[in-house]
Amino acid sequence: MLVKKKKTFIFAAIFKHKITNSPMKKVFNVKFLLPLFIVTVIVQMLFYSCEDDDKKVIVYDPSKPVELTSFRPDSGRIREMVLVDGKNFGSDASKIKVFFNQKEARVLSSTGERILALVPRLPGDTCILTVEVEDQKKSFDNYFRYKVEASVTTLAGNGTAALVTTSLDQSQINPVYMCVDQNFNIFVTVPENDALVKISELENSIQVMATNAQGINHRCTPTVHPETNVLMMGAQGSNTRDRFVFCDPQAGWVPKIYFIKNWNLNGFTAVPTNSDDETHFHCCYCEADGFYYARYASGQIVKIDSKTWDATIVGLTPRGYTYGLALHPVNKSEMWFAYCSAGSPPGDVRHSLCMIDLQNPPQTASPTDPDFHKLSGPTAGGFRDGTLDIAQFNEPRMINFDADGNLYMGDSNNHCIRIINTRTLMVSTLIGIPQNSGMVDGARENARFKEPHGIVVDAEGVIYVSDYGNKRVRRIAVE
Repeated sequence: MLVKKKKTFIFAAIFKHKITNSPMKKVFNVKFLLPLFIVTVIVQMLFYSCEDDDKKVIVYDPSKPVELTSFRPDSGRIREMVLVDGKNFGSDASKIKVFFNQKEARVLSSTGERILALVPRLPGDTCILTVEVEDQKKSFDNYFRYKVEASVTTLAGNGTAALVTTSLDQSQINPVYMCVDQNFNIFVTVPENDALVKISELENSIQVMATNAQGINHRCTPTVHPETNVLMMGAQGSNTRDRFVFCDPQAGWVPKIYFIKNWNLNGFTAVPTNSDDETHFHCCYCEADGFYYARYASGQIVKIDSKTWDATIVGLTPRGYTYGLALHPVNKSEMWFAYCSAGSPPGDVRHSLCMIDLQNPPQTASPTDPDFHKLSGPTAGGFRDGTLDIAQFNEPRMINFDADGNLYMGDSNNHCIRIINTRTLMVSTLIGIPQNSGMVDGARENARFKEPHGIVVDAEGVIYVSDYGNKRVRRIAVE
């Protein structure tokens, strides 16, 4: 057993080293390292204690059923070690898959009757645990409860609106909407001169990149082209129907304005004509077909050829402002958007989260169109977590996805950050005290926001929020 104990402590040391030196260190609280080290040792000793001194290769037998008996613990957070007991797993971990809902866990090892796996990130609050060995798949009847740990800190701003671009701890900013590029630069729109600013944590700085004179409007949400890293924005106001703004990092982020050259009605009756109708806050690149898409306040869904800049109206949605719009990272033709209260017909789609498929968009502006999917509940504006069909929001602003398809929302008038699992269609409050505004950094149960507008998730899963009412950019670490 001395050899096995040695392996145990080596494994624990490696585990501690990897956490400490991984890119996730900026979202991992170091105070958890010692408890995790101790838990690692205990779990590994428990795991190895059930093995014979001489390791044997246990071969999975496809003629016999895979059996599940128990798993422990029955709850935990990301990277929690879970022991799954049963029969006929085989000892080749590469042939075993473990899922928490639809999220695949990392399988560390197997004795044939016991699997050691790590809980994946954000699989959902209540998880069905499934084991798959070659062609056999079995699930437990009881649930694993996933625990979300979240904390918030202030990245920039001190509550004063006037823009001051100094070091982050001395800065002042009035943030509205935002995005993050592939190099972890954070871009934020601000009302002062309708400016677009870049926040660099690495350089500890805020820099003005463009202003209204160069086509920027602070109400227009910047998005990042997934392939070229170019920033893309729509436009608001009179005579802006055909205008889009691009900022290319290869050209020093200097804004370049593109115009739609030709319109194809495609059987629809008209293009947007007045100042409200002409507003299109977003420009999104769809990886499914290689076209740009925009949604106009009058409801038109417009497809734009990225080479010719010819525009085709492909669908209609109910009229209204949607400051929040994003394309699903997994189901790449799905366009999700959140209706704010402004400009929406009373009683129809205000305060609602909706979705359409760009491959089969709705052809009428009615919320009852079979291809228009109003996903959330009552539209009067309120607060309710639970299944998406009964969930309520109050003036939802920006929405954004993480790489797994979890949708994050700045629920402005509820003063909190909501998360929607788009696989299970469950809505929960990630952080903030619903319907209670304030300015408090810290743990999930204490943190408060005031009218959060912008929200974005970087490649490492860190969430940034434009806390509009508090005049600060906040950072949320979630695991």
